[in-house]
Amino acid sequence: MPGATAGLGSGFVAAAGKAKVEVLGVPRLSFDRSEVHFGRAEARELFALLSVSRDGVSAEGITEALWPGEVGGRRLESAVREINRAMRQATGCAAVVRFVLKSGERRLLPAASFDVDFWRFEDACKLASIAAEDAVRVAALHEVLALYRGELLAGLDDLWVLPLRQAAQRQAADAAERLAELVRADDPGRAVDVLRLAVERIDPCSETLWCLLMSVQGELGRLPAVRRSFQLLRERLAEIDAVPSPHARQVYERFIR
Repeated sequence: MPGATAGLGSGFVAAAGKAKVEVLGVPRLSFDRSEVHFGRAEARELFALLSVSRDGVSAEGITEALWPGEVGGRRLESAVREINRAMRQATGCAAVVRFVLKSGERRLLPAASFDVDFWRFEDACKLASIAAEDAVRVAALHEVLALYRGELLAGLDDLWVLPLRQAAQRQAADAAERLAELVRADDPGRAVDVLRLAVERIDPCSETLWCLLMSVQGELGRLPAVRRSFQLLRERLAEIDAVPSPHARQVYERFIR
């Protein structure tokens, strides 16, 4: 199994012949290791929305999310043309090839053309929740953490992004917690590594992760590490005008009296 420290945020290798789309962290689009850029803002906005909407979005839903008040769909059509233009140029495909498809009333990115980290992330989360065998579950949780390079569509502050970003963060934090619990008995040191990376890179304010980290550190007899973890928890919570809960303090005081 891959090591914890090598897994978190390590990304993925796109399937042959597909453009690589990374939206977990700073957004990036590339084909055959060369970055692809769109010249129009509306194309970047539409591509971001479709990248996190595997089943597509209706024209009405796109306009409502991206350009409220827009009438006539001119921005949408302009964005679609720019995405098609840039991708044809990057891939060398003929003008008849379309990189934004229309399925009924919905616009979507074809899975035959794009390999999207968020789609893989969703699949890995689902597999981790339904797998019957621990080995399969552990592998799926590793995949979740490897794909999570950072917050969803980092740098994009549109309102439609926020609930999706928060949900992805919760899923990644939950994956770290579940993976740590699965490996804790046989490899507590590995559980510590997973949790330390999770509070550094996924959710620095998660009391659940910090409490589990302190528990494993304490069980290993690493009392200075428990003190340090509690201090860091206090500092992170202070940044959002909060303090450790009674439960967090109780976990800490189990080991530090």
